[in-house]
Amino acid sequence: MSNRMLALMMGVVAFLILAVGIVFVLALAGGGNDNTSNTPASGDDSRPNTAGGICSGKALIVPGSQPNTVLDPIQVVDVSTSEYVVEIFGGLVTLDPNLQVVPDIAERWEITNGGRTYTFRLRDNVVFHTGNQRRVTAEDIKYSIERAADPANASPTVVAYLGNIVGLKDRFQGKASSVSGVKIIDERTIQIDLLEPSDYFIYELTYPVSFVVDRQQIESDPRNWTRNPNGTGPFRLAEFKPAERIRLVKNPRYHLGAPKLDEVIFQLGGGSLLTQYQNDEIHITPVPASLLDSIRDGSSPFAKDYRSYPGLATFYFTLNPNKPPFDDPKVRQAFALSIDRETINTVLLFDYYQVANGIVPGAMPGRAPNIQTYPYDPARAKQLLSQSKYASNMPRIILTYAGSGAAPGDLLVAIQENWQAVLGVTVELQAVDTAAFLREQRQGNFQIQSDGWSADYPDPENFLGKLFASDSPLNYTKYRNPEVDTLLQQARIETDRERRYRLYGQAEQKIIDDASIIPTFWSVEHQLVKPCVKGLPDAPMTIPKYRYVQIQEP
Repeated sequence: MSNRMLALMMGVVAFLILAVGIVFVLALAGGGNDNTSNTPASGDDSRPNTAGGICSGKALIVPGSQPNTVLDPIQVVDVSTSEYVVEIFGGLVTLDPNLQVVPDIAERWEITNGGRTYTFRLRDNVVFHTGNQRRVTAEDIKYSIERAADPANASPTVVAYLGNIVGLKDRFQGKASSVSGVKIIDERTIQIDLLEPSDYFIYELTYPVSFVVDRQQIESDPRNWTRNPNGTGPFRLAEFKPAERIRLVKNPRYHLGAPKLDEVIFQLGGGSLLTQYQNDEIHITPVPASLLDSIRDGSSPFAKDYRSYPGLATFYFTLNPNKPPFDDPKVRQAFALSIDRETINTVLLFDYYQVANGIVPGAMPGRAPNIQTYPYDPARAKQLLSQSKYASNMPRIILTYAGSGAAPGDLLVAIQENWQAVLGVTVELQAVDTAAFLREQRQGNFQIQSDGWSADYPDPENFLGKLFASDSPLNYTKYRNPEVDTLLQQARIETDRERRYRLYGQAEQKIIDDASIIPTFWSVEHQLVKPCVKGLPDAPMTIPKYRYVQIQEP
């Protein structure tokens, strides 16, 4: 999430790259509440029956992460929490395994008024998980959007993703008592009016902040309802034991078809995931980078279980143009030209990632194909630095990363050494806890940060408009370029999709040329999956995917 507002903080980087000891921190820019350490009232403490082996039942066991916020769709700001929320809740539309927008609670929709009005016809068989299994109506859709916009609930994402709805910003700012652009036509029809025409609004509706919640549950227990949330998704929460496990059980009345699995168990404890995989304790695990060569050449016994596909996340460094020495574009360009990304990826990271040739990931639909980033060019880097106003008076430079006091990983050290060797500049690496990192980011109180973004939905706007438009609430770096703003504004209201994509490509190149952002790598998923696991989508971003999965004994 995305979510999903997935800033994805690459403090000390690597997805379980055990051999090189790199730590990879995933988070989404934003805030939120701490989760409550409670087991849901409706959950029991039963464990899956694996007496006949991990492939004998209908329980999928996977590694999981501790949620960073409560299980409330309007508070989700991180990848960890969104993985559970997209399975428990649902919205008007959703993403299928091919990243196409498809009907969810809505059975169809119509776009009129030049792209400013979306009218949704709801299914008549969508019910909430528990209680009286009440049927979802247009009133529930309106309530959920109104609740997200209520300033008392302080959603960190509602303006960024739903701010184009007429009256939503007024409601969020306390200037109105309701969101005037959300209208109930009848029990099964809801109309949403927009301030501007939008070709990508339908994608924004796949983000959790617009998901439907149970008003009756919330109003009867406003403080504790997230301990046992009552959604409409393919699974419901049965058990949550912090630092141990989260267990989701299937929703047999799910309107898009009951899941084939009985339950999905997310193991939150520590220990070696590879060892757990070898011991048949989990069905899926990320691959340590140290194993990639032997897996790729077929000599590893794990080769038959290996799956790999490009992800939709970009890692980058953010250089604050409002802080010395990065207020000088020549310094920023020199730093960009001094990172030997190819060698780092090949030698240090075992080609675990793709070198990023842009901000928008290479696997993103609609990405401009001819974007150029700064190459590794030590001679040019030295020349630019010598021409900068800081050539003989370089201030102290601190790179901050989310690490809670942890030692920097090998990747950051390697890049630090690049800057020292090429430019003769010492960059200090400073770990800060996630809350401090995000606060520093929002306030602009940093020189350079190790940062990143994971797709909330499959459209270039999610990376460019959300992060770099000067009026975007997610533009925490305070990046501002009038030419970029003009292009992004044109793209925002363009309803011809191919033309919109071209405008984003022009904006992206200008952003890269400014060198306030230095893209480093695009994510690649490397997994081991037990042969008995069938139907698992190769999903490059967070989507509701477990309803497609089944366990088949060999």
